[in-house]
Amino acid sequence: MLRKPWVRALGVLGLAAMLQATWIPMGIPDPGRPNLVFLAVATAAFLAPPEEGLGWALAGGVLLDLFSGGPIGLSALALMAVVPLAHGLSRPVFRGRLIMPALVAAVGTLLMEGVRGFLLMALQYLVDWNTVFQQIMLPEALWNTMGMLLLYPLLRALRPRPERPALRG
Repeated sequence: MLRKPWVRALGVLGLAAMLQATWIPMGIPDPGRPNLVFLAVATAAFLAPPEEGLGWALAGGVLLDLFSGGPIGLSALALMAVVPLAHGLSRPVFRGRLIMPALVAAVGTLLMEGVRGFLLMALQYLVDWNTVFQQIMLPEALWNTMGMLLLYPLLRALRPRPERPALRG
């Protein structure tokens, strides 16, 4: 049994990054694909304190870049941009509902890919925004929203619940 939460987090993120870089491209044709690392990071940021979400984003992004061959750190920065959005929409009243995680998946995907595009432009890669929007951002947002609707209840159930303070009366 894994007692350290960071070991479990690295295992989940490592598996997600490996699948994202290897099996997902072979099994799902273009345009767009679900981003498993994004889904894990967005869920962690939604359910946990922002510091933990940033840790998940940093580790997941670096692992994703290592497996995919992209510029190291680019995915981490793009994923870190999603953490404030996910945490900001994670009010306790919405945690049991699927609408807010779905909104985080849709808007967070657009934000992440937008940041990634601007970072690639800063590194002097050519970015055709019309093609990126039509062929990557919109399909990926749809995939991630569907994935969040399926994965969020599972990941929420696996997350340890904090103890409630005793009421004095």
